[in-house]
Amino acid sequence: MEFRGIGELLAIAGDALSDAPPKNDALFGGTARQLGALLSARNGFYALESALHVFPAGDAVLSGRSLGEWNYRQLWVESYGELVPPALFFAEDVFGGQFALIDEAVCLFDPETAKMAVFANSVEEWASRVLAQSDYATGYSIAHAWQVENGALPVGHRLIPRVPFSCGGDFSVENMVLIEAVSAMRYWGGFATMIAGLPDGAQLRFSPAVVDGLRCAGRPRGDRGECGCFDR
Repeated sequence: MEFRGIGELLAIAGDALSDAPPKNDALFGGTARQLGALLSARNGFYALESALHVFPAGDAVLSGRSLGEWNYRQLWVESYGELVPPALFFAEDVFGGQFALIDEAVCLFDPETAKMAVFANSVEEWASRVLAQSDYATGYSIAHAWQVENGALPVGHRLIPRVPFSCGGDFSVENMVLIEAVSAMRYWGGFATMIAGLPDGAQLRFSPAVVDGLRCAGRPRGDRGECGCFDR
């Protein structure tokens, strides 16, 4: 079977994040077979100026986290309580929005609200849509603008809005803070569970300074030095 969308995505992607082939044979069965084909061709990668991050499967990960580590419930999923359905989170956009396999579909998980919506009906369709709608699907334009001003995004980090998008925060470089991805997802887990329990019409109070406190200590805003969070 030819996977044109996957091939076109790989053509603009960076180097593999793992130097070993994926080891989890179960990953390639059933509806996940296209994800297996993707990772067999390139085992994890960044694309679109790091706006898209696809996790590598297996143990020999060169930097960052593996697919297995990222889906370990205690890492960040449990911070959402019962808001997250069983899913295989395999990729993320620049804001930490998660692409996940659920049943027959690829879904997009909003980290701020824990809402899960169908994005594509297969990994092949997901790849094609990411390329066709790169700004909507990955936050590419913000990723590009932020990196022009601040330098390359370090491995394992995402851009998080000080004022949440769900609360009217701007899609702008000025509203973005560089945060290590797990810290960001744990923060959003607490935020999502808080707003899930609010009655309709309730006022939401939050402090943008909390997000600033989560910032990667190794890469403050404006510093073009290398981050050391994932030094091996």
